[in-house]
Amino acid sequence: MSVSGEIMECLLRLSGASKDVSEREFYDEMRKNALSRLRREGRLPHFSGVKAEKGVYCGMNYFLFVPAEVDTPNIVMYLHGSGYVNNYRRFHLRFAADLARNLHARVYFPLYPKLPLANAISCFALLNNFYAFLYKKGEVCLIGDSSGASLALALASENASAGSVVAISPWVLLNVGEEGRQIKGDVVLSMSKLDYAAELWKDDLKSEDVRVSPFYGNYAGKGILLFAGEKERFRPDILRFLHRHASSGAKVTYIEGREAQHCYPLMPTAEGKRARGVIYEKMCGCLYGEKR
Repeated sequence: MSVSGEIMECLLRLSGASKDVSEREFYDEMRKNALSRLRREGRLPHFSGVKAEKGVYCGMNYFLFVPAEVDTPNIVMYLHGSGYVNNYRRFHLRFAADLARNLHARVYFPLYPKLPLANAISCFALLNNFYAFLYKKGEVCLIGDSSGASLALALASENASAGSVVAISPWVLLNVGEEGRQIKGDVVLSMSKLDYAAELWKDDLKSEDVRVSPFYGNYAGKGILLFAGEKERFRPDILRFLHRHASSGAKVTYIEGREAQHCYPLMPTAEGKRARGVIYEKMCGCLYGEKR
């Protein structure tokens, strides 16, 4: 692990992100996020070299990041991680802006509905329609992190036109496997928060439904760039996803961050920088029609 990686892990540990909480604490946090959502989404982000715009589709707000020069009619749809509860963070917006700059492409950042105002059924229906709306403009390259990567994989499974997806530390099984639950080195993911959110998010769906567990999707013929951190709780399930779909026709490229945490490609570390370089290269192939 690099020095920058060690510093980031220390900061994450001090933040208490992975701390288990009571059901009441979880509901209080969910309510707080819901109350602040409209205020947060009303702020248009600003990043140098990229123009940010705001739009609305079927009642769902979204941001659009447009670089100074756009070289392709094809576009990127980036779904940020949230545990299906949390609002986006500044680093999510920065990553979207970096994608736009480095790929010379339009990047759509949907502010999709979350708990307690939505569930998997209503959210996925909206995102599926949003994907169709974007596909009318050009080919769509899907990318997501954490729960957003789960949604991106589910969209790729449900849409034959989705030929490529980048999944950063995806939540591939709604019910995290026992091996992942036993991991002690994860300083990002809280099992209690994941379990509370999972039960509410799935609503009447079965845990095996692809909309909540993309592990059960169909990716034959699709290109998947898959990331996991060695220390994260999702890693065992991600490896199971890799073996299941690489042997059933998907073109899966798997990259693991040595001693890295959940969603390490988004972090300002040496490991994150290298991972982002791979992402840019892979997505250029999707956007510009190069061989995947």
